[in-house]
Amino acid sequence: MATDANLVLQALVTKTATFNGAGLDLLVGTPRRGLFAVVRYSAAANASGSNVVTFSIDESDDNSTFYQKTVDAFDAITLSTTAQAGEIFLPFETSHRYVRLTVTITGSGVSPPITYQAFIQLGRPS
Repeated sequence: MATDANLVLQALVTKTATFNGAGLDLLVGTPRRGLFAVVRYSAAANASGSNVVTFSIDESDDNSTFYQKTVDAFDAITLSTTAQAGEIFLPFETSHRYVRLTVTITGSGVSPPITYQAFIQLGRPS
């Protein structure tokens, strides 16, 4: 899938705890047909314990105070000792100027790593 470098929501990063990405300026809200974030992840694993990873889209008018837009627990990644990789699609619409990607890691595992990146894509025409 081709991507536009101007619509990178999160550059390639590895995290072991909950993390809020930087705000992406949409200049205006989303187009009529909406947007979706494509999150590509790899090396998602636990050495021990139990962890779950979820991704969400947050929105803001001022790139300072963000509010969670999506809650996508149905796309939760349950970590195990076997590394996982895949893609998650988060559809969203917003009238706010800024959006960011948040990764939430919960559970009792020790430093569970996940490597991921995310891009914004146009939604399908209505």
